[in-house]
Amino acid sequence: MGRSKGGGKGGKAPAAVSSSGDDGRGFIAPPAVVGSLLGDAFRPSRKRGIEVESVGPEAWVARGVLTPGECDAIRAAADARGYSHATSRGARYGEADRNHGRASYDDAALADAIWERTGLGDALVPILGPSGDSSPAGLNPALRVYRYAVGEVFGAHYDESTRVPGGGHTQFTFLLYLTGGVVGGETAFYRAAVLAQHDAKETHRVAPELGKALVFRHGARCPPHASLAVERGTKVVLRSDVVYERRRG
Repeated sequence: MGRSKGGGKGGKAPAAVSSSGDDGRGFIAPPAVVGSLLGDAFRPSRKRGIEVESVGPEAWVARGVLTPGECDAIRAAADARGYSHATSRGARYGEADRNHGRASYDDAALADAIWERTGLGDALVPILGPSGDSSPAGLNPALRVYRYAVGEVFGAHYDESTRVPGGGHTQFTFLLYLTGGVVGGETAFYRAAVLAQHDAKETHRVAPELGKALVFRHGARCPPHASLAVERGTKVVLRSDVVYERRRG
């Protein structure tokens, strides 16, 4: 694993920073689980007045997207299916340190339920805004669930923008925290220019909070970021992307 140097606010980040499309490149793991996770069985309630708060440049959090029971339903389904273990070759190979559980699903119904039924899409679309002739259309149905036990991390890396089947492309990373009571495990962001010189200057961090979503820019403007080590508890995160599609008419 890569050597780490101290970052701001007491955090640590590895010297190496890798690009992570999370498609199996750049880390070593057994084949991931593929298929639907909950599908149409997941029917979350509509939340009134979801508030979106800026936490950094092109980064926002939305609290209370899912209730504790709704989070538990997704987490329990993922735990029942099991996880592969994602690792990397470390800084020597230019790869971010990676050590956590991971599973992948193709679940358009679950993605749509989180975006549409909860009211999250209505809250985010005016804030994220259009990009050229494209606008936010929903969440990527290619869902990933990450599980971090005590001491597990995903070191500093960038998230790539990808094309999605049927048209559209991703512009923002979407993380939904499914567990509470976690100590550590923050998502930390860094200055790219300084990080490249092996001195991780932290700019801001977001603590895991049950039912909270974190959305931030990825692709060419993605800030380097990391999932810091969990000190107590287990952190489970649902990972997706905000998909942009061309406006019609």
